[in-house]
Amino acid sequence: MITSDYSKLNKIVIASELLTFTKLTNSQHTMKKFLLLLVMVSTLTGFGQVPSYYNDVNLSLTGQSLKNELATKVTNTQTNTLSYTPGVWDALKQADLDPTNSSRVILIYGFNDTDGNSTTDRTRGVNNNGGGSTDWNREHVYPKSLGNPNLGTTGPGADVHHLRPSDVQRNSSRGSRKFADGSGNSGTTSQGHWYPGDEFKGDVARMMMFMYIRYGNRCLPSNVGIGTAVSGDADMIQLFLEWNAEDPVSQLELQRNPIIENLQGNRNPFIDNPAFATQIWGGPQAEDRFGNTGVGGNTHCSSTITSFPYSESFENTLGAWKQATSGDDFNWATRSGSTPSSNTGPSSANTGSYYIFMESSTPNYSNKRAIIYSPCYDITNASQATFSFKYHMYGASAMGSLALEASLDGTSWTSIWSKSGNQGNSWQTASVDLGSYSGEEVQLRFNGITGTTWQGDMAVDAVNFSTSGNTGGGSTTSDVTLRITFDNYPEETSWEIRNDNNQVVYSGGTYGSQANGSTINVSRTMDSGCYTLIVKDVYGDGICCSYGNGSYALTDTSNGALLVSGGSFGAQDSNSFCVDSATRNFSEEIVKENISTVFDFNFYPNPVIGEVRIELDNTGDADYKVVNQMGQVIKAGKVIKEPIQLHELPSGMYFISVNDGKRTVSKKFVKE
Repeated sequence: MITSDYSKLNKIVIASELLTFTKLTNSQHTMKKFLLLLVMVSTLTGFGQVPSYYNDVNLSLTGQSLKNELATKVTNTQTNTLSYTPGVWDALKQADLDPTNSSRVILIYGFNDTDGNSTTDRTRGVNNNGGGSTDWNREHVYPKSLGNPNLGTTGPGADVHHLRPSDVQRNSSRGSRKFADGSGNSGTTSQGHWYPGDEFKGDVARMMMFMYIRYGNRCLPSNVGIGTAVSGDADMIQLFLEWNAEDPVSQLELQRNPIIENLQGNRNPFIDNPAFATQIWGGPQAEDRFGNTGVGGNTHCSSTITSFPYSESFENTLGAWKQATSGDDFNWATRSGSTPSSNTGPSSANTGSYYIFMESSTPNYSNKRAIIYSPCYDITNASQATFSFKYHMYGASAMGSLALEASLDGTSWTSIWSKSGNQGNSWQTASVDLGSYSGEEVQLRFNGITGTTWQGDMAVDAVNFSTSGNTGGGSTTSDVTLRITFDNYPEETSWEIRNDNNQVVYSGGTYGSQANGSTINVSRTMDSGCYTLIVKDVYGDGICCSYGNGSYALTDTSNGALLVSGGSFGAQDSNSFCVDSATRNFSEEIVKENISTVFDFNFYPNPVIGEVRIELDNTGDADYKVVNQMGQVIKAGKVIKEPIQLHELPSGMYFISVNDGKRTVSKKFVKE
């Protein structure tokens, strides 16, 4: 673990790498080395100490005084204005590189590299920029035409803090639409505005806040977003404060900030510390990366778990977990049976008789926070670690959000899992891979924020921390291995494993860096339950046998049993399998029998305007689910002859998932 303070690390990065980073095209090695150091700085230190950039800023100020102080800072430290061409192009090719693949840039508003639709791409080759339909170009996140006056392509129009790579066609679709609330992937709202997508809404909020304090009346938040004005500043809207709190700072944002500082001289303060927004404008408490309020009364590692598996089902006790004593608004509580409010919360525990929950009735809404801390987990000698739990989020659509966060020091917290909105009236399973924390002592916490409704009770039960196959608490996990032999086009292949709620628990690909015909083995730990493995091919010709003899096989590592296999298919191949103590002896013959069972369905029309009809290929009974890109079930029921009404469904990409009791088949559709 790096123990040097932020300022020392920052000097090292600037001295040894940052000054040479602008020579990206001449040295990929330097660039990769810089990104590695940058990730180490931003992830391991987490800004537990305030960066030296703010040494002359009075951080104890609040409200308009702090806003003015930060505005002066970002204005006075901007020592360079980039040219629109080639300056901005070159800057984006440095600042927006995919942290996991330095040959590609991340496209704002994008969400899917494997659906065969270039307009939804999340990444693209770093040099595939320009004006062609499959190129990326420069998106003014604060549209030029919404500035007062027009931002143009100099000054604010060339400020990289709000310029991002974007697919040319998706950039055109956004145009100058104002931002408005939504959910799922990016797209036009029913009112004709623009939702940037769940992944990017926090990025957008922090960029709009920067543009406001840097350029004042020329870039008002109220001119670029739809929402209620906050008390005390009619030019700031509540929507951006909510997005800032709901979507924590991303690795890409942490990567961009020091690079842009090197190019322009100034930083975005709301990336360094999103809590600045709360100090200035109020609203929901945002992530405090400086540690002023983020500690929440936590006494780091007051108890430490050293023996695994560890489990806790909160049987009328919090066990080793503890409430926050500051930094939140109310406490979690243990509960048996239903929660006090109707039409929200679970009716009973998932395991045992009790669970913990957040009561969202008055006075605990709107936008009130409840934090509960885990004990610390000593995994210094572990090579793998998994934290799993059951969660229940049922109520009104505006019910709020729940996040699982991790920390190495009890002060700086990183979101490692989150959900928002109504997830349906059932217990859901979450499994989070903590392998990146192996060799450390890590603490977790649940951080819940209520929405704008009393129907927003959120609950947690049956938590397990495992460093091996057994998660304890009467539950088991299984280790599985996915073996993929590629055809001659590995860059077309991807896969995902979805649970029985159609939520993605693991995924991989595409594999452009793999050799033609090569083989990879991917090992994962699965919670007990039934799943669907979906193997996809972008071109639509499978991985066998037109252009090579590819194949895939998923096996239970403990006994070598074959769970599913295939290779010859079209755009995708879906196969169901189960792992638990009762099916550990799942035989190859049974799998083959299931695979040979013919089950499929057709639906029309696509795109869907108001209603959709499902036709089964056989006469048996089946259930359907309409699922959004986040894995949230929007509608469910029995497949009947009558059409399914989807008039109220927002425009976007969705899945219809049909299950006949033995096998699930999912197909994609577009709602116009």
